[in-house]
Amino acid sequence: MRTIKEKDIQPLTGVEFDVEEMTKNIVTFSEKMAGIEFFPYQREYAEGIVKSVIQNDGEELTALFARQSGKTETNAVIADGIMVILPLLAKLFSHYEPIQIYRNGVRVGVFAPSGRQAQTTYGRMDTRIRSRNAKMILNSNDIDVGLEDLTRVIALDNGSIAISLSANKNAQIESETLHFIIVEEAQDVDSMVVRKSIHPMGASTNATVIKVGTANNVKSDFLDAIRRNRRRNEEENRQLHFEYDYKEVQKYNDRYRKYIKQEIRRLGKNSDEFRMAYGCEFILERGMFLTESKFNELCEIERNLPLVHERKRGVQTAGIDIAKKSDSTVITVTEIDYDNPVYDDIEGVERYRKRILDWLELKGDDYNSQFYQIVEFLEKFNISTVYIDSTGGGEIMSDRIKGYFDGRIDVVSYTFSRKSKSKMYKHLNQEIHANRLLIPSGSRVTRYKKYRKFKQQMLDLEKDWKGQYLIVSHPMKKDAHDDYADSLALAIMASKNEAMPELEVQDYNPFFEDKGYRSYGKKKKAGRTNSELFG
Repeated sequence: MRTIKEKDIQPLTGVEFDVEEMTKNIVTFSEKMAGIEFFPYQREYAEGIVKSVIQNDGEELTALFARQSGKTETNAVIADGIMVILPLLAKLFSHYEPIQIYRNGVRVGVFAPSGRQAQTTYGRMDTRIRSRNAKMILNSNDIDVGLEDLTRVIALDNGSIAISLSANKNAQIESETLHFIIVEEAQDVDSMVVRKSIHPMGASTNATVIKVGTANNVKSDFLDAIRRNRRRNEEENRQLHFEYDYKEVQKYNDRYRKYIKQEIRRLGKNSDEFRMAYGCEFILERGMFLTESKFNELCEIERNLPLVHERKRGVQTAGIDIAKKSDSTVITVTEIDYDNPVYDDIEGVERYRKRILDWLELKGDDYNSQFYQIVEFLEKFNISTVYIDSTGGGEIMSDRIKGYFDGRIDVVSYTFSRKSKSKMYKHLNQEIHANRLLIPSGSRVTRYKKYRKFKQQMLDLEKDWKGQYLIVSHPMKKDAHDDYADSLALAIMASKNEAMPELEVQDYNPFFEDKGYRSYGKKKKAGRTNSELFG
C-alpha cells in the first residue's frame, strides 16, 4: 500500500482556514474531478454538505428533491471529492482542529432501504472516481492519491474509504465508524434502523449525517428530520434543510422541463403521484391535521394580508392558550368578515370567514405579569368574545380576565378534555376545509417570528381518531408545541355563535334630524356590511 509521505507536505502556517472560501473551493474541486458542473440548486446543497463536514459539527442535514433532479449525483460527486482532498487539507492546515479527524482518511457510509438502492450512489461514486478527469487529478503532483484494488469498497491510499450497506430492518448492519453518513431514499428507511443502527456509527467522530429523498404518504424519520430542520432554518442563521421541487429544477434543465409537461399530461398536476414525486409534497391527510398545500391555499384566499396590531372597529374574537410547563401563553385575535358572506351548500345558510389579525406570545408561566400584558393586548381590539383555556392554572387567569372585562367582553372558560378538544378541532377543521379561515401572508408578515412559529406548529399538528373523538396534538418530539394551534382553535370557537351584528334604529338624531340614527346593538338584524356599520 502506497502512503503519502508526511515529510513532503509542508503545513501552511500563518494561513487562515476560511470556512466559507474553503467550502466553495472544495465543491469546485469535486466538480472538476468528476468532470461536471452543478446546477445552482445542486451547488447550494453541495456547499451545505461540505461546510458541515469541514466544521465537523455533527449536523443532520435534510434534502427533499423532486425525482430525477440530481440528488444522487450531487452526493456521489461530493463524497468522492472530500475523500480525496480532506486528508491533504488536514495536513496543510494542521492548525485548524476540526479537520484533523480526517488526517488519516475520510470514512463514508452510504445507506438505502435495500442493498440495490445503496449501490446506486456507491456505483456513481465508483464510476466518477475512476473517470479520466479523476485519474488525471489523482495522479497529479499536487494530489498524488491512488486507488486501492479492493472489492466491495472504494478505498484510497490516503486512508479514505466508502462502503454501501442496506438499511433494511431485517439486515444485519455491521458496526462501522464513519465520518460522513449518506441515507438515500430516506423516506423509505425504517426509523428504528436509522436511529438505533445508523446514527451511532457517527458518534465517536461527530459525523455529518445527510438524509436525502422524495416525498411520500407516510410518516418517517426523514419527515421528522425535515420538520426539525425547517424549524431550525427559521430560528438559526443557517440552512440545514434543502428543498427543490420540479419548478426549481426545470429552470436549468430544458429536457427535464419537457418531461415534466408529459408527466403532467399522464398523471395530472393534482394527482398524488405527481405532487409527491415532483412537487415535494408529503400527502399525509390521514395523519396530519393541516397539509402545507392547504395552508398555502388559505394564504391565497386574500393575498398579502398584513398583520393588524390594533383595530377598534369591526367584530373580533380571541382565543387564549395558557402556558403549561415549557409552553408559551399564546393569544390569537381573529376578525369575522361580515362583508363577504360565504354560502354553505351543506347547511343551506350563510357563513362568515374569519381573518387572523395578530398573535401575542408570552414566555413562561408567571401568570401575574402575563395578566397585564394580555388585557393590554386585548384592549387594542373591538373584542366581543374570548375563549380561554381554563385547564389547570388557566382557571385562575380566566377568572381574572372575566372580572376585568365584566360587561364589556364575553369571556368563556373552556376546559380541555378529550371531548371538548375534539369539538374544538372539529369546528376548526370545518372552517379550514370550507376555506373560511384567512391567514395573513404578506412579505412583512413572513418576517415575524410569531408567524413562522404559527405556521410550523400548524403544519406539525397530528391527528388521530379515538372512537368518535378527533385527537389533535403536536408530535411527541423535542421542541414541538401546539400553543398557536390551540389558541387559534379557541378563537374560532369563540366566533362560532357570533351572529351578524344587529342595529337599533331610533327615530331621532340630534345631529341630523332628517336622517335615521343608527347605533350598534343586538335587537334587530340588519343586513349591513362592516363598512356601513363601522366605517
